Amino acid sequence: MSSETPPSQLPLIVCLGLVAALAPLSIDMYLPSFPTIREEFATTASHVQLTLSGYMLGFTLGQLGYGPLSDRFGRRPVLLSGIVLFIVMTILCATASSIESLSVYRFLQAVGGAAGTVLSRAIIRDQFSGTYMARAMSLMLMFILLAPMISPVIGGYLLVWIGWRAIFWTLVICGVLAIVVVMIGVPESLPLGRRSQPGIRPLLRGYGRVLTHRQALGYVLSGGVSFGALFAFLSGAPFVFIEFYGVAPEHLGYIFTLNVIGVLAGGWLNSKLVISQGVREMMKIGVWLLVAGAAILFVLIYTDVWGVWGVVAGIVVFTLPLNVINANAAAGALEYFPDNAGTASAVVGSVRYGCGAVSGVCVGVLHDGTALPMGIVILGCSALSILFLSAMLRRED
Repeated sequence: MSSETPPSQLPLIVCLGLVAALAPLSIDMYLPSFPTIREEFATTASHVQLTLSGYMLGFTLGQLGYGPLSDRFGRRPVLLSGIVLFIVMTILCATASSIESLSVYRFLQAVGGAAGTVLSRAIIRDQFSGTYMARAMSLMLMFILLAPMISPVIGGYLLVWIGWRAIFWTLVICGVLAIVVVMIGVPESLPLGRRSQPGIRPLLRGYGRVLTHRQALGYVLSGGVSFGALFAFLSGAPFVFIEFYGVAPEHLGYIFTLNVIGVLAGGWLNSKLVISQGVREMMKIGVWLLVAGAAILFVLIYTDVWGVWGVVAGIVVFTLPLNVINANAAAGALEYFPDNAGTASAVVGSVRYGCGAVSGVCVGVLHDGTALPMGIVILGCSALSILFLSAMLRRED
C-alpha cells in the first residue's frame, strides 16, 4: 500500500475520477430530454423515470459482481471489460425504438458503467489508508459529483440542437475516451499475492464480513441514503423546473451548474480538514449539514416564497455537504477491509445506487406536477442518514 499523500499521486486520482464520472454522466446528461422522450414514445412521466430507476438497479447489481471479480482477477482487466459493455449498450440506447427497449438497454448500460465507479474506489483503497484515503476519495469524488452538475448543460444543448439520441452517441465517445485513460493512466494496483481465492465460498465470506461489520455498515447506510437524497433531486428536477416552473430544457443545466460551487467548496474543505478532524468527525458534520440544507429546501418549496429562485438557492445549500459525506462514508467503510477492497467497494456503491433507485421511484410515485414530492423525499433521506449514523456508529471503547 502506498504511503504517499494524494497530491503525490494526483495524476492517478484524476484518471480514476474521469473514469468514475462515466456513470453520473450517463445518468444526468439525458435528464433534460425526459419530457421529449415521453412525447416521442407516447408514454407517461413515471415510465420515463423508470429508465433512471432501472439504471440505478443495473448499477447496483453490476457493482456487486465487479467487486469480487476484481478481488480475484485484478482491477484493470475487469475495469476494461465493464467499459466495453457500457459502450455497446450505449449504442443500443441511441437506436432504441420504444420506452421498453430503452429501459432494458439502460439497465445493461448501467451494469457496464458500474465497473468504473466500484473499481476506482477499490484502487484508491489499494493505494491509500486512513485519513489520506479519505482525502483521495474526496478529490476523486469531486469529478463524480461535478458530473451531475455539468452534464445536463451539455445534454440540454444536444437535445435542442440535434435531438435526444445525440446524447447517447456523445456518451459512446466518452466511453472510448475512458478506455484510453485506463490504458494510459491506470496501472494494476492489486498484486497476485493479495488476490482472493476462486469459488463461491470466498465470495460469500467476503460479503459476509462487510455486511456484518456494524461500524462499516453504519458508514455504508448513512452514505447510501444521502446519495438517495441527491438522486431524488436529479430524477425530480427535469419535470419540476421544465414543466412546473417553465425553465427551457437547454437552460436546465445552468441550474445544476450553480451547485458546482457548493460541491467544490465541500470537497476542498473536506480534503483540508479530514487530516486533522478525522473521518468520523467529518462524517458527522456532513450529515447534520445535509439535514439542515434539506430542511431549508423543503421550507422554500412549501412556502414558494421566492419561486424558482428559492428552490435553486435551497438546492445549492443542500448539495454543499454531499462530497464530505460520500468521501468519508467510502473511506470509513473501506478502511476495515484492506484485503477485500473490491467487495467492500461493491457494497458501498450498490447501497448508494440502490437508495438512488428507490428514491427515484418514490419521486415518480408521488409526482403531482409540483416540487413538493422532490422536497419530501430529499428531507426523508437526509433524516435517515443521521439515524443510521447515530445508531450504528457508536463510539468504540
